Amino acid sequence: MKVNFRLNKKNKKDKTGFLRMDFSYTGKRFRYFLGISLPENHWSNTKQRVKSSVSNSLEMNKRLSEIADETIRVYYELINNSITPSNTMLKEKLDESLSGVSSQLSFFEFVDEFILRSSNTKKSSTIKEYTYTINDLKIFEKHNKRRIEWDTIDMKFYDAYMDYQYNVKGNSQNLFGKRIKTLKTFLNDAFERGDNKHLMYKGFKVLHKETDAIYLTEDEIEKIYKLDLIENKRLEKVRDLFIIECNTGLRFQDLMHIEKENILEESIKIKVRKTGEILNTLLLPETRTLLKKYNYQLPKISNTNYNLYLKEIGELAGINDTIIHNTYRAGKSISIKKKKYELISSHTSRRSFATNMYHRKISSFMIMAITGHKKESTFLKYIRITNEEAVKIITMSYKKKVS
Repeated sequence: MKVNFRLNKKNKKDKTGFLRMDFSYTGKRFRYFLGISLPENHWSNTKQRVKSSVSNSLEMNKRLSEIADETIRVYYELINNSITPSNTMLKEKLDESLSGVSSQLSFFEFVDEFILRSSNTKKSSTIKEYTYTINDLKIFEKHNKRRIEWDTIDMKFYDAYMDYQYNVKGNSQNLFGKRIKTLKTFLNDAFERGDNKHLMYKGFKVLHKETDAIYLTEDEIEKIYKLDLIENKRLEKVRDLFIIECNTGLRFQDLMHIEKENILEESIKIKVRKTGEILNTLLLPETRTLLKKYNYQLPKISNTNYNLYLKEIGELAGINDTIIHNTYRAGKSISIKKKKYELISSHTSRRSFATNMYHRKISSFMIMAITGHKKESTFLKYIRITNEEAVKIITMSYKKKVS
């Protein structure tokens, strides 16, 4: 008794064939066509499996192994029931049996369908995150040499994936947490639909650590605004964009989509791309001047170049205080000395807007109405108050009481 798989081609010159299973038993041969079309260069005749270089080889080879096991099981079931196996009987029983086996999607098959379903209801940024995560898991599967399937997504998987993220890819704890959060989204949906009956993943922790991100004071922002960049149009455009961000609290992606129609008499009204919510934000005279400078058509630039040029501008503005930057690497807390300008990014402006408004004693509720935050706990993560600032504020409050 033996099971073999072959790529059956009608003609030798054909580049594609159909997979066929040959089952030998008691001097007979049972041929069973699987209905799977495959290019010739994707098939290994010696291993009788799809080549590992093919993107979905693990799923396909797993399927072939399931068919082989099921064929043998059906054969012995007939024997044990005192039924003499025949090709007709084997085909009838195998058709019936395999229809049940094939109804359950593999993990990767399910996620592919999940992403396809989500594309109609989720934002493009969310779909990108789903795609990044599933592609990362496929690479990890090859690296770890252990198949990823419903029954193998356990704590052993979690620990190995954490090690891979930290020590192979050099990613942060927060990025690992983001991948696990997305994975749990897949698994929860699969459980609700009945495709996944294994709940080991419920114990996976979504790790997250607050990073020690900076903000710029109003004086530092003023230094950037007053920079003479007339001879450097590249930096001048980036500086102007940054000042508008600092004055409005807008995200970079929303800044890039401001049009004249968004400009009202005393505010900027825009649909937030991240949430789809309609928000009004401040339109200060300084902001209006910059918008008019570009005829309400702001310069376009990639986020990568924008962040790079901002550091150059920060250095020119003399924002070079030494900062002890607390961050995480490979899941461990580390402290690095950096110049403040090295830490400036597009998101610094939004954090600066919120913090400077807070220092002006504007209520959290009022600021959140502009930034679009729904939870105060999330909003307060944007507020940056140094130890020195805290001491100064508390000291002044005591002086007011005494006077």
